Amino acid sequence: MEFSQVISTTFGKVTYGTAGKPSLDDLKEIYPVYPKTPEGWIGYTKDWAKGEWNDPSHQIVTLNQVHGDTIHSIPSDLETKDSLPLFAGDGLYTESPNTLLVVRTADCVPVFIYSNKRPFVAVVHSGWKGTSLGIAERLLDEVVSNGYDLAEIQMEIGPYIQGGDYEVGEDVAAHFLSLGETVCFPKGNGKFLLDVGLAIEVRVRERFRNLSEIKNSHINVFQSPLYFSHRAKEEGRNLNFILWES
Repeated sequence: MEFSQVISTTFGKVTYGTAGKPSLDDLKEIYPVYPKTPEGWIGYTKDWAKGEWNDPSHQIVTLNQVHGDTIHSIPSDLETKDSLPLFAGDGLYTESPNTLLVVRTADCVPVFIYSNKRPFVAVVHSGWKGTSLGIAERLLDEVVSNGYDLAEIQMEIGPYIQGGDYEVGEDVAAHFLSLGETVCFPKGNGKFLLDVGLAIEVRVRERFRNLSEIKNSHINVFQSPLYFSHRAKEEGRNLNFILWES
């Protein structure tokens, strides 16, 4: 796995990470071209997960991603054994074991969130639109409303396109200028370099000061040959997942 973390907790093992080009290479025999529809990506995700875990007890849940701030809570009795449901949104969370949550990225930011004390895992797809809408903050609001203490919540930002390679115009930059030049740096001529991962960090730290930890390894999908990047004109997608096993 190109990016992977395994965390031992009192309630079981939490595994999360990002599958990039090498991990998805074997799927080329089944998918000589990349899926063009949300339904196609469901099948692709399911085939990848079967090859990675080969565990029929796992529920597999993914999304029809819409670059918004909609988040879905996944119950333990979701019917996914033979056909995966298609939720429209950009965030997933569950308190159920053996439920594999997956979002796709190709430059956008994957955000992994879990509790280190109680069963709770989440993953978010956050592009500039989702970040401007505050999808990570919305998820954390739900975490708090569900009775979790911020001191037990861990958050990690996965591989995404870094600010030095992500140029945007004034229309996009306007949503982030208040966060400072470290997040949104003016190049001149109406162009800016935007670091969406840092924008998420800044916004979350301002709203949730008691959050246990935020990690960001600053892995740049645009510069690395291990990951897909839309700005590099690649059609593939990185699969970002989180799972807790009891």
